[in-house]
Amino acid sequence: MTDEEFQRLKEAEKKHLRAKKRLQRTLKALKQRNEVQGVMQRMKQGAVRLLDETESLVDSLRRSVAQDQARVEGTLHDEIVEDEDLHAAEEELREERAEELVRRMKTEEQASSRPDPSVPSGEASSDSDGTDDSEEQGPDKTIGRMGDLRPDDS
Repeated sequence: MTDEEFQRLKEAEKKHLRAKKRLQRTLKALKQRNEVQGVMQRMKQGAVRLLDETESLVDSLRRSVAQDQARVEGTLHDEIVEDEDLHAAEEELREERAEELVRRMKTEEQASSRPDPSVPSGEASSDSDGTDDSEEQGPDKTIGRMGDLRPDDS
């Protein structure tokens, strides 16, 4: 083998080694690229799964909120009805108290218009000459009216 042949073989071997290195780098880059694409695909699938789960949770939350709102509205409606019933009961109680007050005042008024039982009837008649009996009895009194004026006095 001559020097020229040796140099050609040497150059051919170098070319071969350079091509092999290029192929190895290309293979390494393709493997990295495939690995990155796999990671990206898994990330996309994870994101889709996460979005589906989130959507499911949001739907569940919406249903729960709608149920809670319906319960609150029902409770508020019941409270309003109870408040109306309570208001009606309070109004009825107020009217009963007013009627009782009117009855009590009439009773007191009638009691005050009667002659005093501690004064004997003989003494009461001796103080008056008996001609003015209408002044002692007077007309029936009403609330807000004193009864001083009599129709025969005017």
